[in-house]
Amino acid sequence: MTTVFFLFLVHLALGILSTLPLVPDRAGRSFFKLCSASAATMTTAALWLLVRRFGFDAESVPASASYGRLLVACAAFLAVTIVYNRAWHFGWERIRRPLLALALVAGVWAVLLATPPGARVLVAATDLTSVLLLGAAAAAMILGHYYLVVLDLPISALRRLTVLLIAGLVLRSIVVAVALVIGDAGAYQDLSAVAAGLWSPDGVFVWMRLLFGLAGPLSLIWFIWKTVEIRSTQSATGILYVQLFLVLSGELLAKYLRVAAGFAL
Repeated sequence: MTTVFFLFLVHLALGILSTLPLVPDRAGRSFFKLCSASAATMTTAALWLLVRRFGFDAESVPASASYGRLLVACAAFLAVTIVYNRAWHFGWERIRRPLLALALVAGVWAVLLATPPGARVLVAATDLTSVLLLGAAAAAMILGHYYLVVLDLPISALRRLTVLLIAGLVLRSIVVAVALVIGDAGAYQDLSAVAAGLWSPDGVFVWMRLLFGLAGPLSLIWFIWKTVEIRSTQSATGILYVQLFLVLSGELLAKYLRVAAGFAL
């Protein structure tokens, strides 16, 4: 489970940071500090899990060369994220954007290093769309709360994150569909077995992943969009709570299936 939670935490941390360029400074420094502090905390927990399980000795880990670089990439991502957080705290305006760009580069580097060499393209697409979906769902929910305290915050900010959430769900669904069709790990066979009434533990989890992580969030998109359009930010935030729960559940299941069964979903 160490790898499952490591992947989940790093993807969520990077996803939240990747949405910040779409949010105007008018949201207030507390919003940016909260998001960056959350990303730093999750990355710290992910690194702690990795080091606690494997230590610093890369030779004891399969694909040891990648493991060493992965530790460096995660540490760099964490360090730059912390400095970015302090830049908002102390008002260092000129270096905020360069720091955010550097943090995103380090985060993407870490994500790519965590992909297995055998199916790197498919898994990389899976991971990057997971980052996008997790970040959009979490950031939209957090931003919804700030409309209660920042009265002049434009609705366009929440609208942009809603569009990003829709794009993330569509891209994630496409990648999962491709993985089910061309993946060689047997996810489609297990899925079909459960649909035919046969018992398959992995197939049950695949169905749960599809229903909780994709079908559920897709069914809520229309309601979120309509509440944003009529500027009912409290209602939109309430629906985004449910959306975030479903997305988190689905992505955590996806990480489990990747580690336990080899399904890049």
